[in-house]
Amino acid sequence: MDIEWLEDFLVLSDLSSFTRAAQTRNVTQSAFSRRIRSLEDWIGIALIDRDTVPPRLTVAGHLFRDAAREMVRQLQDTRIALGHKTRAFSGVKLFVSHSLIDHLLPEWIEHLNRRITGLKLDITAGETYDGMVALSSGRCDLLMVYYSSIAPMTVDEKACASIVLAHDRLVPVSAPNDEGEPKFSLYGIDSTTLPILTFPPETFFGRLLNGVIRFGPRTPHFSIVTQSPYSHVLRALALNGLGIAWLPERCVREDIRNGNLLIVGNDQWTSAIEVRLYASPERAKLLEFNLWENIREWQESSLVTT
Repeated sequence: MDIEWLEDFLVLSDLSSFTRAAQTRNVTQSAFSRRIRSLEDWIGIALIDRDTVPPRLTVAGHLFRDAAREMVRQLQDTRIALGHKTRAFSGVKLFVSHSLIDHLLPEWIEHLNRRITGLKLDITAGETYDGMVALSSGRCDLLMVYYSSIAPMTVDEKACASIVLAHDRLVPVSAPNDEGEPKFSLYGIDSTTLPILTFPPETFFGRLLNGVIRFGPRTPHFSIVTQSPYSHVLRALALNGLGIAWLPERCVREDIRNGNLLIVGNDQWTSAIEVRLYASPERAKLLEFNLWENIREWQESSLVTT
C-alpha cells in the first residue's frame, strides 16, 4: 500500500468527485481512479459507490475514512520527527565555559562525531553567567558549564533538560621548587603570606573559591597576585611559580602527572564540581530524544574524578 492511496481516498471523500479530486492531487483522472481501485483491492472491499452521482462512500468507506486519517497523520508526524532527527544537529549553537575548551569539549565532540552524521556545532566560549543569559534568551541551544551547589546557577531546571557529563574537583596547585617540593603550600600554614592566583569574585569559580576559603580548615594570610576569569591564564602563572591557583583538576591533569604542578592542600581545600549540559526550553524536547541518547554512553564512562 502507498500513502498516496490513502491521501487520494481522503481527498475523494471530501470532494465527492473523481475529476476534482484528480485535479487536486495533480494527476490524470484515469491514474487517480486506478489508485483508488488499488486501495480497494489491497483492503479487499469497495470503499466508493460509483453507481451514485456524485460518488459516495460505502459503509466500509465510512468506517475506513477515520482510520485512514489517523494513519496519514501518524505517518506525517513520524516523517517530520525523523526529519528533525537527521537535522537536529545541523547548526546547533553551543555555549561553553572557556575552562572546558581545552580538556573536555574536544573529547565530547569527538564522541558525538562518531555517532551522529552531519554534526555541526556553532561554539561560543565565555563566562558562565553570559552562557545562562544566552540560554534563557534563546541565543544558544546548549550550555556546557561547571556546576556546584556552593555556587548554584540561576537556570530553570524545570524548563531545561539537563545531564551531568562529568565529575571534577577544584584543587589548589603550585609549581615545585628546585627540590621538587611545593613552592607554596596550604599544609602546615604559618604566618607566612601566601600569594594566590584567583578568579574575579563575581565569576562562578570566584564565588566557589570564596566558599572554599571561608570554610577551609584555617584562614591563612593570602595576597592576591592577579585575578583572571580565564583558567588557562591562571594555570600559566602557576606553572611559572607565581602563586597558588585553584583550578579544575581536569585542566591540570597532565601538569600534575608530569610533576610540573603539585596539589598543595588536603580535601578540605578542594571542592567537588560537576560539568553539566543544559538544553534550552525550545530545544529540550527534541534534544532529549536525539542528543541524550548519544551522549549517555560517553557520560557513563566519564563520570570519574580524574
